[in-house]
Amino acid sequence: MSVKQNLELVDRMWASYNARDWDRFGEMHAESARMNEPGLKPYRGRDAILKSYQGMLTVFPDTKMKIVRAFGQDDMVCFEMLASATHKGPLVAPDGKTIPPTNKRVQVEIVAIAKVRDGKIIEFHESYDRLGLMAQLG
Repeated sequence: MSVKQNLELVDRMWASYNARDWDRFGEMHAESARMNEPGLKPYRGRDAILKSYQGMLTVFPDTKMKIVRAFGQDDMVCFEMLASATHKGPLVAPDGKTIPPTNKRVQVEIVAIAKVRDGKIIEFHESYDRLGLMAQLG
């Protein structure tokens, strides 16, 4: 696939996330896709990735993702996003303590890289501003 097609795939992926169209979101990932986030155990497989994103909605149920900038090279796509959400569920902090819902509105910057093969995401690396999120939650 071309870089343009890979960028369009990522656009469709986040549009399906925002619409909570989990079938469509899942179809964009290879069955054996891997997802990595710093400090967390990697997710292996489409179902694990779906559960991860769906699980965060118990904490931030109104999350919306907006791509700010994206570019690609060969089979890799890099993009910056802004996640906007309201803290409505318990959140486990980096120190293991649980932060009860604050009902605060947050915006979090995210940087991610996706590797695409045959029209499917096979690898996904995501990093977000955890310190900024914790500061917004108080």
